[in-house]
Amino acid sequence: MSLLAKEYYQLLGVSEDATQKEIKKAYRKKAKKYHPDSNSDEADEEKFKKINKAYDVLSDEEKREKYDRFGKAGVQGSASTGQQRAASHFQDIFEEIFGGGSRGRSRGQNLKINTEITLEEAYKGVEKTVKVSRNTMCDACDGTGAENGETRRCPSCNGQGRVREVEQSFFGRRQVVKECSKCRGRGKVPEKHCEACQGKGVKESSEKITFSVPQGIEDGQRLRLENKGHENREGRSGDLYVYISVMPHEELERRGSDLYTVKKIGVGDAALGCSIEVSHPEKEIEVDVPSGTQPGQVLRVSGKGMPERFGTGDLYIKVDVEIPEELSEEERKVFEGLRKKPESSKSFFETVKDFIN
Repeated sequence: MSLLAKEYYQLLGVSEDATQKEIKKAYRKKAKKYHPDSNSDEADEEKFKKINKAYDVLSDEEKREKYDRFGKAGVQGSASTGQQRAASHFQDIFEEIFGGGSRGRSRGQNLKINTEITLEEAYKGVEKTVKVSRNTMCDACDGTGAENGETRRCPSCNGQGRVREVEQSFFGRRQVVKECSKCRGRGKVPEKHCEACQGKGVKESSEKITFSVPQGIEDGQRLRLENKGHENREGRSGDLYVYISVMPHEELERRGSDLYTVKKIGVGDAALGCSIEVSHPEKEIEVDVPSGTQPGQVLRVSGKGMPERFGTGDLYIKVDVEIPEELSEEERKVFEGLRKKPESSKSFFETVKDFIN
């Protein structure tokens, strides 16, 4: 590398073997620091011009190679495409500093709604249609807010769309650039307000929107529907956020991707084993209860919970054994017989099973 070819690297504060990503990052930092409108104590128009020139060369591989070999002489008279690209990057930085997008880039406000679905719909996924009220660009004035589209230069910002204001902060007074509140950044105001939208440039409309709810969605999750929010005067829409409420199920409780339920069975069924029908979001399923099942015992059915990203949860069944409050004479004799074997180490239901057999 030529000894003459170090200045541009030094201006940006990068090494001679810096990547394009590092060069871009360094340029953004320096531009923010030295731009005349940055409100920085180190703002320096001349230095900013030098930084732009350095970025113009180093961001272009062909120019950079010539600069590395011959210094500034190798890139004198170069086309200004790099400078245009640098200006574009600075525009992004300028918007980050002052917080407002350039004209035409702003979007309408986001819209939020709530909708309910059943556990069965959450399990299978479902297509829903909702009716929403949203602002749309007024077609009578094409969003200008002006009757017959007749406008004039905004007197507040002199047609610039932005105004400079002085704010008091912790660090002292500083000058900031904001969107003009009178023309909302358009630089023009109506000669006469549009009758259809009263000069707002947007009007309220009702619309039916259909969207898909994915399998396994949980209560409280939200879906984002792009460009289905409020529309602004330029016809650009925000997003619609749909918050999902999953209604409680009569028999099933959801915990994450797992499902829980309680099933009542008789003493004899618990002792001898049985088959039971259990509620499920897809359809009722048959579950075998093994003999000797104890009160409060939990049975697990793998893969019968809710769908999730990496598979499916499980279904857990708590067995509630019903003890009869009234006994027939025959039933009483059975239980009296069981009561005569306190020395047995077997469980209650094992004893019931032996006695019946």
